[in-house]
Amino acid sequence: MLKPRSLPQTGLDALLHRPRPSAWEQFLAQPCLFLARKLYVFHTPTIYPISHPTQRVVVVCISDTHNSQPKLPSGDVLIHAGDLTQSGTLAELQTTLAWLRSQPHPVKIVVAGNHDLLLDPSCDSTTARHVATGGSTAAEQRASLDWGDLVYLENRTVTVTCPNGRQLRVHGSPLTPKHGNWAFQYPRGADNVWRTEDQETDDKNDKNDNDDNESPYASSGIIPKYVDVLITHGPPKGHLDLTQGLGCEGLMGALWRARPQLHVFGHVHEGAGVESLRYDEVQRAYEKTVVEGGGVWNLVGVLVPAVWGWLWSSTPVGFKKRVRTLLVNAAVVGGLRDQERRKPVIVVI
Repeated sequence: MLKPRSLPQTGLDALLHRPRPSAWEQFLAQPCLFLARKLYVFHTPTIYPISHPTQRVVVVCISDTHNSQPKLPSGDVLIHAGDLTQSGTLAELQTTLAWLRSQPHPVKIVVAGNHDLLLDPSCDSTTARHVATGGSTAAEQRASLDWGDLVYLENRTVTVTCPNGRQLRVHGSPLTPKHGNWAFQYPRGADNVWRTEDQETDDKNDKNDNDDNESPYASSGIIPKYVDVLITHGPPKGHLDLTQGLGCEGLMGALWRARPQLHVFGHVHEGAGVESLRYDEVQRAYEKTVVEGGGVWNLVGVLVPAVWGWLWSSTPVGFKKRVRTLLVNAAVVGGLRDQERRKPVIVVI
C-alpha cells in the first residue's frame, strides 16, 4: 500500500483535515447550531433507498485515498469521488489509475479532486509541480494517462449500464470552493457554478461584470434535471462537512432541485459518514441555521416543524416513500495527519 507523501500541512489541510471535534467542543463553539444539528439528525434518520430485488445495484463508494490503495469489496459499480493523489503528479496518477483499472467492478467511475493538479489545465502554469525529467508538458502528461475502462467525469453526465441491465444516469464534477492554490476551484460564495437544467437563468441578464464572486467555472457544475447518481468532490453545506459547515451553499441549493437518489463526495475527511435528505421544512430550517451560523430564532425554526412532524408524522411505510437523497462522504483517509484508513462505503440502490 502506498502512503501519502509527508508534506507540510497547508491552510487547506488544516481546515479540511482537522480532527473531528468532540460533542462538547462543538456545543461550546456553536450551541444553537449544535442543537439544530441534533434535532435535524433525530428527525431525519438515515434510510437506504429501496428498489425492486431484480433492479438492485451494489455501489462501492470511496474518496480521498491520497495514494493509498484500500482493499475494496465487490460490487456492481465503483465510485471514486476525487483526491486520488496527494500532490497530483503524473507518477501518482499513473499508479492510482492502474490500481483502479485492476479492480473487478463492471462499472468504475472517477472524478478528480483538488489535490489532483495535473488533471486541471488551469494549473498548468505551475509546471514545476508536473514536469518530469524528460521535460514533457502538463498537457502531454495528461494525454499519456491510461484510463482504460474507467469512466472519468469532469462536469459531464453519462448513462451507465449495470450487470443486471439497469441503467443509471450519473453526473460527476470535481469542483470545490477555493482555498489555497489547488485544482478545480471556484470562489466560495459564487452563485453561478451549481445549476440544474430547469433552473431559471434570467438573472444572467442582470449579472455584474465586476462581481468578485465570478467563477471561471460559471455553469460548469450544471446538474441534469433527472440524474440517479451525483458525484462531486466536495460536500453540500451543512451535510457531512463538520458542524462548521465547510461545504458549498450553492451545491446545497442544487440538491433541492436535482434530488438524485445517491450523492457521493469526500473532501472534508472528518465529515465521513452517511446521511439522508427528506427535502422538508425541518431540513430547510436546519440549512438556514447553518448558513446563518446559528441563532436562537433559527433554532426555534428547526424545533417547531420537527415537533410538528413528530406529532403528525405519517406511517413508517409512507415515510420511506418520501422523495429523498442518500448522501455518502466516502473519505478513506482520516485523522490529524491522514494516518487513519476507513473502509469503503457500500450502498445498495
